[in-house]
Amino acid sequence: MAQRAITSPNGYGATRVFLVERDEGEWLQVLLPIRPNGSKGWIKAIDVTLAETSYRVEIDRGAFRFTVYDGDRAVRTGKVATGEAGTPTPPGRYFFTELVKPVGDGGAYGAYAFGLSGFSPVLKSFAGGPGQLAIHGTNKPSAIGTRASHGCVRLSNDDITWMAKNLAIGTPVVVKG
Repeated sequence: MAQRAITSPNGYGATRVFLVERDEGEWLQVLLPIRPNGSKGWIKAIDVTLAETSYRVEIDRGAFRFTVYDGDRAVRTGKVATGEAGTPTPPGRYFFTELVKPVGDGGAYGAYAFGLSGFSPVLKSFAGGPGQLAIHGTNKPSAIGTRASHGCVRLSNDDITWMAKNLAIGTPVVVKG
């Protein structure tokens, strides 16, 4: 079995988080923030601090909608923009890896950007980074409800600000449709 080290903090200076898929006592199977999307690995339970959240985010690409759930209860919904045909938002199970507050007015990333554990299936690099997906605000609210991004999910700045104040790093994100 090949071994690979993943360091903490991550490349953006954020404490490394994983999404636990299975708990086998001494070992935890976790979803990894690497290519290919959906990669899993095993870590020693003693080497990490566990935290729980009852929140999850679901993105419905076909309906251009997001829903934040607290358990089974929807607590916030809204419209999103997703990837264009040539740079689609890939379906899958992800988690928030970091939260960034862009400087100034935020530009194309809006008020906040949550990095996701997944990557573009098309772009191996983007804007100097590794083609990592994100859920972020926007400086073009008229694009919400359309295919307008390079694979990221864009929300209104009000919605992403609410998420930044209420959702933790590590929150699960499911992209469907």
